[in-house]
Amino acid sequence: MTNESIVVVDCLHTALKLFSRSGVKVSKIFPFISACAVSADGGKDRLFGLPFVRSAHKNCRVKAVGGGEPIISGTVIPPQESARGQLAKTRKNPKPSVAVIDTGVALHPDLSLFRSRIAAFKDFVAAAEIPYDDNGHGTAVTGVLCGCDRFSGLNKRNTAVSVVALKALDAGGEGNAFGILQAMQWVYDNAQKYSIKVVNMSFGCAEKEGAALRIGAEALVKSGLTVVASAGNGGEEEGILSPATSPFVITVGGADGFKAADFSARGRNAKNKPDLIAQAVDLPALTPSGGYTFVSGTSV
Repeated sequence: MTNESIVVVDCLHTALKLFSRSGVKVSKIFPFISACAVSADGGKDRLFGLPFVRSAHKNCRVKAVGGGEPIISGTVIPPQESARGQLAKTRKNPKPSVAVIDTGVALHPDLSLFRSRIAAFKDFVAAAEIPYDDNGHGTAVTGVLCGCDRFSGLNKRNTAVSVVALKALDAGGEGNAFGILQAMQWVYDNAQKYSIKVVNMSFGCAEKEGAALRIGAEALVKSGLTVVASAGNGGEEEGILSPATSPFVITVGGADGFKAADFSARGRNAKNKPDLIAQAVDLPALTPSGGYTFVSGTSV
């Protein structure tokens, strides 16, 4: 039986040499947490028998908070080649940035016209170079974060920041721990280059499967970044999702007016979580097709 796992080791350089001698295949490495993605006959039991292995974790499935289904319907407008110039111009003099690990971001007028607020885009799903979002979740989150509402007549948002959009979730709003850790590694490596101060994680998986996500999020915090994570939309029954269960991240639940929303996850499985709640019902957001909509959930 062959299983894929995320293995945290004492010394990554030594582990890579010993894995090759032991018949363990390494597909990805995550130096920021001294870990790698591996597959081995016998699964985690065999890996735990190796003396240099600290822990081994499942390559869990990860979903955008909101069920993983596209929250925006309609045709995604292909990005224009002119976007390359917009991104390059922003890179020369970046504002403080928020890294959004999600389904990507569309070149909506409220984000890209006149002065682009998209400082960088990295695609871990299809390796595209120009920003896009084939689901809509990431664009909605980014719009709530820093859309200028230039054409909608709605209230202006925080236009003083730029966004680094990291696409680690697919068209269905899903991904896995391998992809999320790749995005986290990229943030770790490029935080100074793009003046990244905050990392937004509006995704999660069940706590018992999400140890690798927590380890990655905590490594970013230790590097000096602020990590903000959605509590989840499963109420008290589902509990807080990982990585939001980590005591080192800011876990945000949802408010409906002056009370916690019924859907907002709370700390049945994580004491004193969420850390705060914010308005999460019918917030104006952007769509990939260039329009506007209203969204609800702890993602926003």
